[in-house]
Formats: sequence, structure tokens, C-alpha cells
Amino acid sequence: MTTFAPHDPALDERTRQAWSAYRDGLTDLTGRNYDNAEAEAWDLLQQELEAIASDRAASQSGGDTSG
Repeated sequence: MTTFAPHDPALDERTRQAWSAYRDGLTDLTGRNYDNAEAEAWDLLQQELEAIASDRAASQSGGDTSG
């Protein structure tokens, strides 16, 4: 039988907020402005998603995954 750890609602909300911030930061941009901002916004999104994944792993293992 496979079991799954429950999702932490706070981490799920952080994930939604990270994606919303990414999307909202690019909404009104076009052309070169969009291209320039998108690369940086994507990098920030990836950093935040990695932090959330790390926090999720720590909460599921009951330990601290930071260095």
C-alpha cells in the first residue's frame, strides 16, 4: 500500500504566491521589457520554489535540511 504525506497548507499557499508574483510581475510588460524581466523573474521563482521544496522535505522528515 502506498502512503503519501499530507500537504502543508502554508507551503501550498507559498507556492501559489510565488507563481502569482511571477505572473503578476510580467503582466503589463511587452517586447524587450518582458524578455529582460522574465529571465530574472524566472530565476527568482525557481529560488523560491526550491526553498519551498526544502521546507516541505524538512517538514516531512521532521528535520532540518539546511546546510
